[in-house]
Amino acid sequence: MALDKYIKKLINGDASAFDEIYNQTRKSVYYAALAVLRDKALAEDVMQTTYMRVLKSIQSYTLGTNASAWIIKIAKNEALNIKKLRMREQPVNEYENLTLFGVSEQDTYGELTDLAKRLLADDEFLILMLVNACGYKRKEIGQMLDMPIPTVTWKYQNALLKLRNALEKEGY
Repeated sequence: MALDKYIKKLINGDASAFDEIYNQTRKSVYYAALAVLRDKALAEDVMQTTYMRVLKSIQSYTLGTNASAWIIKIAKNEALNIKKLRMREQPVNEYENLTLFGVSEQDTYGELTDLAKRLLADDEFLILMLVNACGYKRKEIGQMLDMPIPTVTWKYQNALLKLRNALEKEGY
């Protein structure tokens, strides 16, 4: 409900309220998009279009409902639209074709996130990122994703187990 205060201000013409809405939701929006698209740059693009859509349709938001869930749903829908459009494209693996990207050696930043993106289902990845990167409690995530708390906990534990097993298999 804390976001409702800022949304109400935004509806009433106080543009400075957008900054707080953005600050409170940016991580969850990013990881919601990343869970669907599995591409950091596209997830950032989705963030931009999400907030543009939020601004455009702010009048349609019903105060007193779950603002975070509303914004995340917009982000997920934007990401799904992009995913559908990109289905016909042929991806190029940047690690196999480093010279194509003007790089001579592989960047190891984000390997754990990349591993998580490869191994985990979309909802497991999103829950993992919302807990660890955004600091949300499982109860909050359950409300955002309209999922029972035990299911959130099970998916989170399952994601951790998958990552732990993969890292042990790799010798870490």
